[in-house]
Order: sequence, then C-alpha cells, then structure tokens
Amino acid sequence: MPDINNTNSTQANKAATLKGYQVTLRPIGEDDLERLRQWRNDPSVSQFMLSQADISKEQQQAWFKKIQRDTSQQHFIIEYKERAIGSLNIKARLVGETIENATVIEPGLYISDPTYRNNIVAFSPSLLIIDYCFEQLGCQKLVAVVKSDNHAALKYNQKLGYKIVKQGDLIEIELNFDDYQAHSKTLKSLLSRTPRT
Repeated sequence: MPDINNTNSTQANKAATLKGYQVTLRPIGEDDLERLRQWRNDPSVSQFMLSQADISKEQQQAWFKKIQRDTSQQHFIIEYKERAIGSLNIKARLVGETIENATVIEPGLYISDPTYRNNIVAFSPSLLIIDYCFEQLGCQKLVAVVKSDNHAALKYNQKLGYKIVKQGDLIEIELNFDDYQAHSKTLKSLLSRTPRT
C-alpha cells in the first residue's frame, strides 16, 4: 500500500505525495514547469505522445493554470533517490467525475531519464499509482491508450496485467484489480526490497 502524505494539500484537488517501491510521486509545482516542458519537447519522449507538437512556455503556463482548477486529474513528478526522472498523471475517464469518485481512471507516464527507461525502476511509479487508484480512490478499472507503434509501452503495460480491448492506430488497454494483483506480485516483491546504496 502506498505511503500517502496529505500535509502539503492546500486545495481540494491537490494531489497527495505518494511513496513506495523506491520512488516518490510528488505533486507538480510551478518550479517544475520548465523542466516538464523540456522533457515533453524531447523527441525521445514526444514521439510516443498523441500530439508531437512542441510546447511553448506560454502553453505550459496555461496548462498549469488549467490543471490547478481541474478536480478530474492529478499530476506528479517521479523521483528516484531524490532525483526527478519523469512525470505521471491520472485523470477521470468519464466526464463529470472528480478523480476522488472516478470509477474509471486513465493513467499516463513517461520516464525522461534514459537510464531508467528499460530498468525495473520504470515499473515503480506505475505500481505506486495503480495501488493508489484501486486501494485509495476505489476505482473499478484503469484504461490507457497507446500508439500501435509503441511496442515497449504495450509490453510494459501487459506485464502489469493490462489487456488489449481495442486495436487500431491507437490501442486501448484495460486493467482490473484481479489481473493487476495476479501480474504484479513478482515486480512488487523485487521493488519492495531495500535498495543497495
């Protein structure tokens, strides 16, 4: 179960800080915006996004203002050994639901640091947020959309228990709690161990 710290929550929709599986997910702040923009505009990250357009500083600021008021989503910086290595978000899939009462949640993440993209640590943020979505938020399933040429993401998600439900240029995948429990045991065991220093 994730360690949740709500002490930094100043707004009703402000995300909690989550810790577990050797990583921390902390809510993004204004100080993170330029780093996030640089990561998102990096071709190694943007090539797998639904939109590859470069994001300007003004667009980034406007996006940040919008998500600060939006109770249907939460955004995090992924930290490993106190170093920012990527970004993660969750949003209610159904219109009108807040993240706290969402029955279906759509997660999204990317690891910006290439050192950790093909490393077991890349599973840590997903395990942490999936635990949070099922165990704390009480959602019924997770749904994600992956570009059909993003074979690494499909393989990654299938190791977590996701199943393909729609094929095409965009592939829709779903995860329920039972499939997640069955598929994640080994990863959880490996990532719950105390890391070597």
